Amino acid sequence: MNPQVVGLGVVCWPTGRRRGGPREGPLRVALAVSAGALLELGFSGGLVERDGALVLAGASAPADPAAAAVAEHVRSHPGGTPREWLLAVREQALGMAYEGLMGKGLVRERRRRVFGVFGSVTYPVTGVAELAALRERLAAVRVQGHGSDERAAALVTLLDHAGLQAGLPQASEAEATGTEAPGDRPVATTEGQRMAAALGDEIRTTVAALTVAIGAAAL
Repeated sequence: MNPQVVGLGVVCWPTGRRRGGPREGPLRVALAVSAGALLELGFSGGLVERDGALVLAGASAPADPAAAAVAEHVRSHPGGTPREWLLAVREQALGMAYEGLMGKGLVRERRRRVFGVFGSVTYPVTGVAELAALRERLAAVRVQGHGSDERAAALVTLLDHAGLQAGLPQASEAEATGTEAPGDRPVATTEGQRMAAALGDEIRTTVAALTVAIGAAAL
């Protein structure tokens, strides 16, 4: 897996090996992928913080398609919030991430029909070696600290704060069940990790708010 594309790591990690479906809620995963694209935009210098707000920097399009899609949306909605950006590009970023994974031979597309009517698409992992390498990178961040692997550290931070830590290697029982207190999470020490933490918190609160709204509408 390309270590420079954080968004692809987010997709690959929560995808089950056997059934090829996300272990976590689809909305949370899609938001995490769009957050990964925003992070990649930040790592490439295309997104910077000015006066407490995130703004685009530079006119060139990012090499990563998902990050380029995010950049285009941010450019056309400069007054938007990170939450609005994540919600707006989540499906597009998720689709591009899966296309990238298929292009690298890391997953394959599997289509099924139920009763000949309802269709479903899953993406079983085929690049087991690459997934194992990603596990090793994340485990190293967990065990040895953030170190010099900034993108892996940002991915761990994003998953931690977004409530997607169940699959992280070397996770404690509280982390694995998502019951750890916010103060128990690793402290973000770099700009990339702080952005990842902020985006992860946005994902957690967005999913919680939408869950409450859907529940209230069903009453």
